[in-house]
Amino acid sequence: MFSKKSRGKAGQSNNLYPVLHVTSSLNDYQKQLAQKEVESLSELSMVSSSFAGVLNEAENFQAQLQDFGDSFSSVNQAASQFAQVKEDIAQTVSGAQDRVEELKMTSAKVQESYSAMESTFEQLQLAVRDIKRCMGKIVSIADETNILALNASIEAARAGSHGKGFAIVAEKVGELAKEIKGLTDDVDLSVHNVEEGAGQLSDSIMASQEALGHGYDIVNNTSKSFEQITEAAEGASSVQSDISDVIIDSQGKLQLLCQFFDKIKYQYQEVVKHIDRASSLGTTKSTMFEDMNNMLSQIEPMMKDTDA
Repeated sequence: MFSKKSRGKAGQSNNLYPVLHVTSSLNDYQKQLAQKEVESLSELSMVSSSFAGVLNEAENFQAQLQDFGDSFSSVNQAASQFAQVKEDIAQTVSGAQDRVEELKMTSAKVQESYSAMESTFEQLQLAVRDIKRCMGKIVSIADETNILALNASIEAARAGSHGKGFAIVAEKVGELAKEIKGLTDDVDLSVHNVEEGAGQLSDSIMASQEALGHGYDIVNNTSKSFEQITEAAEGASSVQSDISDVIIDSQGKLQLLCQFFDKIKYQYQEVVKHIDRASSLGTTKSTMFEDMNNMLSQIEPMMKDTDA
């Protein structure tokens, strides 16, 4: 049989058992919570690192956008030079067109001169033909005169001494007829040479007219080409204006993107602040858990002392 005192101690131990059980359970829960808190702090640290990486990437991307914007500015500046280039082209083409117009006027005058020269050569050819016709008549007359002189000489010979003076005149007439015929031969040769020279000169004039006409066509085509160049320069100016509008619009959108990244960066920074705050609170809770562990570890010895 147990004594009364022994029965009292046994009852007291039974009354403290629930407290010790709860204390042990709390101690286990505290250890689990501490482990969970360590894991939470580790996850928060990883999240913080991830956000730091995201912030770094965002800053790099924003810097690239800024460089892209600077490139747009450079392109816009280069495109703005189109206007000056177009103006230079327009001035150069305008000056060249003036020279082309002068050349066209000069070519037209030269063509008129060639036409007048061609008409003069036609008249010259007519005059040469008239000269040849007249020379033919002179030759015919000289031949007839020579025949008449020959007949006169025959008749003078028949007349004897009475026809001696007449024979001398007939001889002189015959000699004159021969000289006239010789002169007509020389004139005919000269006229023939004139005809050949006139023909060659006429051919040269025709060739020059054809070359001038070809050159005139080239001048006209050149003038049209200058007009096309001017139109192309105007088109380039229009394209430059379109490029400038697109670049300005793109720069505006890039600015909006940069502003968006500024907002995202601010929000990321706020999240990082909250993570740092949570980590700080987690550290505080770890300290509290450690204090709770110390206090719970003291309950069981205290209970045992009380039980004793």
